Amino acid sequence: MNFDAVIQYIHTTPLTWLILTLASFKIGIIVYEKFNKNTLLQPIIVAYAIIMSVILLTNTSYKEYFEGVKIIHFFLGPATVALALPLFNNLKYIKSLFIPIIATLIIAGVFSIAIAVGLLWILDAKLATILSMTTKSITAPIAIITSEQIGAIPSLAVGFVIITGIIGALLGTIIFKVIKIKHETSKGFALGLISHGIGTARAIEIGQKAAAFSALAMGLSGIFTAIFLPIVISFFK
Repeated sequence: MNFDAVIQYIHTTPLTWLILTLASFKIGIIVYEKFNKNTLLQPIIVAYAIIMSVILLTNTSYKEYFEGVKIIHFFLGPATVALALPLFNNLKYIKSLFIPIIATLIIAGVFSIAIAVGLLWILDAKLATILSMTTKSITAPIAIITSEQIGAIPSLAVGFVIITGIIGALLGTIIFKVIKIKHETSKGFALGLISHGIGTARAIEIGQKAAAFSALAMGLSGIFTAIFLPIVISFFK
């Protein structure tokens, strides 16, 4: 097999990346179910490992890969909106917890950003890197737009979003067991608030209430960050 010819074909055929992405996620699902839904082998993690390996092997840029999977990016919006269904089914319960939800959103949201930014500042990271980290806990489409507004690097911001989502989904369940969190609502809200879409995918497996509160947290966190983060950044600038 002519390896150079294969690489050339991949670079000149955008559809290759779409097929690879869908196939990788399908493989991830198979692996996840094969190993009794082990937390460390979630479909999204297996898919990322496969895709990143191919991207590095073929020396493909993020821009080139993104061009090939634009259709998936387009459907992120409708998919996020579809999460409104579990929200609607638990609307009365959500209303009864309105004050705790808002308080948790503000306190946890600010603390999450502050501790990440603080660590990077201590490690003497560049300003662009620090700014890119501030959008780590919101869903990718909002992170891209917000990062552009505050002068961050969109591709780096998306990278932080992915890493945060994976770590949250991996460690979330373990942390819940260690500190004995039993309520689905608490688990779901924490996963959605910190790990956005990837955390919400994990919350769906926990239960309907967890899915509802995770979707709620993801949405509110995205709105809260998109509105107030540019204002705060501009104030400090």
